[in-house]
Amino acid sequence: MSNTPAVSTNANGKSIGLDPIEGVSQSPSRWPLEFEKKQQEIIELWQACSISLVHRTYFFLLFKGEAADSIYMEVELRRLSFLRDTYSRGSTPSNAIVGSLSTSPVASAKKLQREREMLARQMQKRLSTEEREHTYTKWGVSLDSKRRKLQVARRLWTETKDLEHVRESASLVAKLIGLQEPGQVLKEMFGLSFAPQQQPTRRRSSNGWRYGIPSFA
Repeated sequence: MSNTPAVSTNANGKSIGLDPIEGVSQSPSRWPLEFEKKQQEIIELWQACSISLVHRTYFFLLFKGEAADSIYMEVELRRLSFLRDTYSRGSTPSNAIVGSLSTSPVASAKKLQREREMLARQMQKRLSTEEREHTYTKWGVSLDSKRRKLQVARRLWTETKDLEHVRESASLVAKLIGLQEPGQVLKEMFGLSFAPQQQPTRRRSSNGWRYGIPSFA
Protein backbone atom coordinates (compact mmCIF):
# COMPACT_ATOMS: atom_id res chain seq x y z
CA MET A 1 0.00 0.00 0.00
CA SER A 2 1.34 3.43 -0.88
CA ASN A 3 1.99 5.85 1.99
CA THR A 4 1.38 8.88 -0.22
CA PRO A 5 -2.03 10.43 0.50
CA ALA A 6 -4.07 12.03 -2.25
CA VAL A 7 -3.91 15.76 -2.75
CA SER A 8 -6.87 17.43 -1.03
CA THR A 9 -8.52 20.60 -2.22
CA ASN A 10 -11.31 22.82 -1.05
CA ALA A 11 -14.48 23.70 -2.99
CA ASN A 12 -12.54 26.24 -5.05
CA GLY A 13 -9.98 23.66 -6.11
CA LYS A 14 -7.23 25.13 -3.96
CA SER A 15 -4.92 22.95 -1.91
CA ILE A 16 -5.48 23.06 1.83
CA GLY A 17 -1.96 21.89 2.53
CA LEU A 18 -2.61 18.23 3.29
CA ASP A 19 -0.24 17.22 0.51
CA PRO A 20 2.64 16.96 0.08
CA ILE A 21 3.43 15.68 3.57
CA GLU A 22 6.72 17.18 4.57
CA GLY A 23 8.88 16.31 7.51
CA VAL A 24 7.34 12.90 8.22
CA SER A 25 10.61 11.05 7.61
CA GLN A 26 12.09 11.68 11.02
CA SER A 27 15.52 10.41 12.02
CA PRO A 28 15.30 7.31 14.25
CA SER A 29 16.66 9.24 17.22
CA ARG A 30 14.15 12.11 16.90
CA TRP A 31 10.99 10.19 16.05
CA PRO A 32 10.06 8.97 19.60
CA LEU A 33 9.94 12.55 20.90
CA GLU A 34 8.19 13.76 17.75
CA PHE A 35 5.64 10.96 18.11
CA GLU A 36 4.87 11.92 21.71
CA LYS A 37 4.41 15.55 20.68
CA LYS A 38 2.09 14.72 17.78
CA GLN A 39 0.15 12.20 19.84
CA GLN A 40 -0.51 14.79 22.54
CA GLU A 41 -1.63 17.36 19.97
CA ILE A 42 -3.96 14.81 18.38
CA ILE A 43 -5.48 13.82 21.73
CA GLU A 44 -6.24 17.46 22.54
CA LEU A 45 -7.72 18.08 19.09
CA TRP A 46 -9.92 15.00 19.40
CA GLN A 47 -11.43 16.52 22.51
CA ALA A 48 -11.70 20.02 21.05
CA CYS A 49 -13.48 18.70 17.94
CA SER A 50 -15.73 16.17 19.76
CA ILE A 51 -14.33 13.26 17.76
CA SER A 52 -15.84 9.80 18.22
CA LEU A 53 -14.45 7.87 21.20
CA VAL A 54 -14.33 4.71 19.08
CA HIS A 55 -12.23 6.51 16.47
CA ARG A 56 -9.88 7.77 19.20
CA THR A 57 -9.57 4.27 20.63
CA TYR A 58 -8.82 2.61 17.30
CA PHE A 59 -6.22 5.23 16.43
CA PHE A 60 -4.56 5.27 19.85
CA LEU A 61 -4.25 1.49 20.00
CA LEU A 62 -3.09 1.13 16.40
CA PHE A 63 -0.39 3.77 16.23
CA LYS A 64 2.06 3.33 19.08
CA GLY A 65 5.16 5.06 17.80
CA GLU A 66 6.66 2.92 15.07
CA ALA A 67 8.58 4.82 12.42
CA ALA A 68 6.05 3.74 9.79
CA ASP A 69 3.30 5.47 11.80
CA SER A 70 4.61 8.94 11.02
CA ILE A 71 2.51 9.40 7.87
CA TYR A 72 -0.71 8.47 9.69
CA MET A 73 0.08 10.76 12.61
CA GLU A 74 0.76 13.67 10.28
CA VAL A 75 -2.41 13.18 8.26
CA GLU A 76 -4.56 12.83 11.38
CA LEU A 77 -3.03 15.96 12.88
CA ARG A 78 -3.58 18.01 9.73
CA ARG A 79 -7.16 16.85 9.31
CA LEU A 80 -7.99 17.67 12.91
CA SER A 81 -6.32 21.07 12.65
CA PHE A 82 -8.28 21.79 9.49
CA LEU A 83 -11.52 20.72 11.18
CA ARG A 84 -10.84 22.88 14.24
CA ASP A 85 -10.07 25.89 12.09
CA THR A 86 -13.14 25.29 9.93
CA TYR A 87 -15.39 25.05 12.97
CA SER A 88 -13.86 28.18 14.48
CA ARG A 89 -14.78 30.10 11.31
CA GLY A 90 -18.33 28.76 11.41
CA SER A 91 -17.83 27.01 8.07
CA THR A 92 -18.96 23.54 6.99
CA PRO A 93 -16.18 20.97 6.53
CA SER A 94 -15.90 19.25 3.16
CA ASN A 95 -16.38 15.48 3.23
CA ALA A 96 -13.84 15.20 0.43
CA ILE A 97 -11.22 16.47 2.87
CA VAL A 98 -12.15 15.25 6.32
CA GLY A 99 -14.31 12.23 5.59
CA SER A 100 -17.56 11.37 7.36
CA LEU A 101 -17.98 14.29 9.74
CA SER A 102 -20.71 16.21 11.45
CA THR A 103 -21.54 19.53 9.83
CA SER A 104 -21.12 21.65 12.95
CA PRO A 105 -19.59 21.61 16.46
CA VAL A 106 -23.10 21.26 17.91
CA ALA A 107 -23.84 18.22 15.75
CA SER A 108 -20.49 16.67 16.68
CA ALA A 109 -21.16 17.20 20.38
CA LYS A 110 -24.59 15.58 20.09
CA LYS A 111 -23.13 12.56 18.30
CA LEU A 112 -20.49 12.24 21.00
CA GLN A 113 -23.14 12.35 23.72
CA ARG A 114 -25.12 9.58 21.99
CA GLU A 115 -21.95 7.53 21.73
CA ARG A 116 -21.32 7.90 25.47
CA GLU A 117 -24.88 6.74 26.13
CA MET A 118 -24.27 3.71 23.91
CA LEU A 119 -21.07 2.88 25.80
CA ALA A 120 -22.98 3.13 29.07
CA ARG A 121 -25.47 0.56 27.76
CA GLN A 122 -22.61 -1.66 26.65
CA MET A 123 -21.37 -1.83 30.25
CA GLN A 124 -24.52 -3.72 31.18
CA LYS A 125 -23.94 -6.19 28.34
CA ARG A 126 -20.16 -6.57 28.40
CA LEU A 127 -19.28 -6.37 32.09
CA SER A 128 -20.27 -8.61 34.96
CA THR A 129 -21.69 -7.08 38.14
CA GLU A 130 -18.29 -7.42 39.80
CA GLU A 131 -16.54 -5.84 36.82
CA ARG A 132 -18.98 -2.95 36.77
CA GLU A 133 -18.47 -2.24 40.46
CA HIS A 134 -14.71 -2.34 39.98
CA THR A 135 -15.07 0.03 37.04
CA TYR A 136 -17.17 2.49 39.06
CA THR A 137 -14.58 2.55 41.83
CA LYS A 138 -11.69 2.89 39.39
CA TRP A 139 -13.33 5.87 37.69
CA GLY A 140 -14.27 7.61 40.92
CA VAL A 141 -18.01 6.93 40.74
CA SER A 142 -19.80 6.26 44.02
CA LEU A 143 -21.45 2.85 44.21
CA ASP A 144 -24.44 4.54 45.85
CA SER A 145 -24.93 7.14 43.13
CA LYS A 146 -27.43 7.05 40.28
CA ARG A 147 -26.69 6.51 36.57
CA ARG A 148 -23.28 5.10 37.42
CA LYS A 149 -22.61 3.66 33.98
CA LEU A 150 -23.33 6.97 32.29
CA GLN A 151 -21.11 8.77 34.82
CA VAL A 152 -18.23 6.52 33.79
CA ALA A 153 -18.98 6.97 30.09
CA ARG A 154 -18.98 10.74 30.49
CA ARG A 155 -15.49 10.64 32.01
CA LEU A 156 -13.88 8.65 29.21
CA TRP A 157 -11.27 10.50 27.17
CA THR A 158 -11.75 13.79 29.05
CA GLU A 159 -8.34 14.23 30.73
CA THR A 160 -6.25 15.06 27.67
CA LYS A 161 -3.07 15.85 29.61
CA ASP A 162 -3.08 12.54 31.50
CA LEU A 163 -1.72 9.77 29.27
CA GLU A 164 -2.59 7.09 31.81
CA HIS A 165 -6.20 8.29 31.76
CA VAL A 166 -6.11 8.11 27.96
CA ARG A 167 -4.76 4.54 28.07
CA GLU A 168 -7.43 3.48 30.55
CA SER A 169 -10.12 5.15 28.44
CA ALA A 170 -8.97 3.35 25.30
CA SER A 171 -8.78 0.05 27.17
CA LEU A 172 -12.34 0.34 28.50
CA VAL A 173 -13.84 1.49 25.20
CA ALA A 174 -12.08 -1.37 23.40
CA LYS A 175 -13.52 -3.86 25.88
CA LEU A 176 -17.01 -2.42 25.59
CA ILE A 177 -17.06 -2.65 21.79
CA GLY A 178 -15.34 -6.04 21.68
CA LEU A 179 -12.19 -4.81 19.96
CA GLN A 180 -9.37 -7.31 19.95
CA GLU A 181 -5.70 -6.30 19.79
CA PRO A 182 -5.36 -4.42 16.48
CA GLY A 183 -3.04 -5.92 13.91
CA GLN A 184 -1.08 -4.72 10.91
CA VAL A 185 -3.85 -5.55 8.45
CA LEU A 186 -6.30 -3.37 10.37
CA LYS A 187 -3.72 -0.60 10.50
CA GLU A 188 -3.36 -0.64 6.72
CA MET A 189 -7.14 -0.64 6.27
CA PHE A 190 -7.45 2.22 8.75
CA GLY A 191 -4.99 4.20 6.68
CA LEU A 192 -7.27 3.97 3.68
CA SER A 193 -9.95 5.91 5.54
CA PHE A 194 -7.75 9.00 5.43
CA ALA A 195 -8.23 9.27 1.67
CA PRO A 196 -11.30 11.05 0.20
CA GLN A 197 -13.05 7.86 -0.87
CA GLN A 198 -15.93 5.60 0.11
CA GLN A 199 -15.35 3.83 3.44
CA PRO A 200 -15.38 0.01 3.45
CA THR A 201 -18.72 -1.49 4.51
CA ARG A 202 -18.75 -2.18 8.22
CA ARG A 203 -20.21 -5.22 9.87
CA ARG A 204 -22.99 -4.92 12.41
CA SER A 205 -22.77 -7.09 15.49
CA SER A 206 -25.71 -8.83 17.11
CA ASN A 207 -25.93 -6.14 19.78
CA GLY A 208 -26.25 -3.37 17.19
CA TRP A 209 -22.77 -1.89 17.57
CA ARG A 210 -20.90 -1.35 14.34
CA TYR A 211 -17.45 -2.86 14.08
CA GLY A 212 -14.76 -2.51 11.48
CA ILE A 213 -13.12 0.72 10.45
CA PRO A 214 -14.51 3.60 12.52
CA SER A 215 -15.68 6.82 10.95
CA PHE A 216 -13.77 9.98 11.82
CA ALA A 217 -16.56 11.51 13.86
